Amino acid sequence: YCDLEKEFPTGTKGWVRVANLNMTDPNQPCPPNFSLYTQPKRLCGKSTNGDGCDSVSYNTSGLHYNKVCGRVVGYQQGTPNAFQRSYNNDINEAYVDGISITYGSPRKHVWTLAAALYENGKKTHTCPCDTPSEELPSFVGSDYYCESADYYCESA
Repeated sequence: YCDLEKEFPTGTKGWVRVANLNMTDPNQPCPPNFSLYTQPKRLCGKSTNGDGCDSVSYNTSGLHYNKVCGRVVGYQQGTPNAFQRSYNNDINEAYVDGISITYGSPRKHVWTLAAALYENGKKTHTCPCDTPSEELPSFVGSDYYCESADYYCESA
């Protein structure tokens, strides 16, 4: 996909697709270092269990850009703990159960999808909407989304 002629209200032009990972296409392979899973749906995931990171880099071929557009669909497995305090405040370490989009060297944060065991409540492993903001790594700021497949709400 390349549309360098489309003009935006700001006067800038163009979008270029750098990566496309469409797992609804049965011929689409997973990126290197990722494993293909077929249940509950066809998807790519970490090739190892437990803590740690698997990553993939996409080359922008020297193109300069000032916006990133994308879509991430995630599936919950096990007991993800979002930004639990045990994780690092270091962008180069495992700081989230989820997906992080970064760029550059040194790395800079764009956006994170965090997976939590519970969406809210006073239990551990929840999204940070009910917990103090200092639990978020400082470089994440407000550029994240957190979700769980299990909605828990503790009554007062």
